[in-house]
Amino acid sequence: MAIFKFNISDSEFNVTRLEDVVTDCATIFNFQVTTTPGNSIRISLDNTYANFDNSFYTVLGVETPWDGSDVTVVYGSDLYFSFSLGNSGNPGSFLKTIVEVWDDTTVDPYNFYTTTVTRLNDSLPCDDPTGQGGTYDELTDTPDNKVGQGLKLVRVNAAEDGHEYVDPGALGNDLNYTHTQAVASASWVMPHLLGKNPSIACYDTSGNRVHGDVTFTDLNNLTVTFNTAFAGVAYLN
Repeated sequence: MAIFKFNISDSEFNVTRLEDVVTDCATIFNFQVTTTPGNSIRISLDNTYANFDNSFYTVLGVETPWDGSDVTVVYGSDLYFSFSLGNSGNPGSFLKTIVEVWDDTTVDPYNFYTTTVTRLNDSLPCDDPTGQGGTYDELTDTPDNKVGQGLKLVRVNAAEDGHEYVDPGALGNDLNYTHTQAVASASWVMPHLLGKNPSIACYDTSGNRVHGDVTFTDLNNLTVTFNTAFAGVAYLN
């Protein structure tokens, strides 16, 4: 969809719409304005239809953040401006906005350009990847909230099925696990979740160290097999 109100024969500037860029998160629109040195041009975006973000204009290679409101630019080289319309997450709902450029040398400028641009994708927006909210707490594989977790770091848990908070001071300590074998058995199965093949020391209830055959099932589970059944404790680190 495009509406043009532009007469190049009467104008001191020319607008060229460059190639749109479609990403997973948004559609990015790019324009180039050419004019005579020292000419004064205004550019603006009308967000009546939708919000836009990540907008900026570039003059002489200097990129300036832009909120889409009226900007008057005086320059002697090409002006480039870009902005993006983020995904709506609503199939069939294509966001759009109006782009305007006009000669600012007269009160009622006759040199005028306008076009309506429409974003091309309607996937979930990148700040709302689940479609259920845009905050970390609302993801399905994270802790419910950040209360009491100030200054902690986020890491993948040992089971590799979610995230967890961890105190930075604990990262310098080696992980360890204590397994208590309350029922006498000749085979001790230990889901230690340490994410590594740990060293193991097994003791019976009398405090005697007992050696067995170790089978590392994976980096989070192992089994120790003994000649006889007994109860006790095992220390893994």
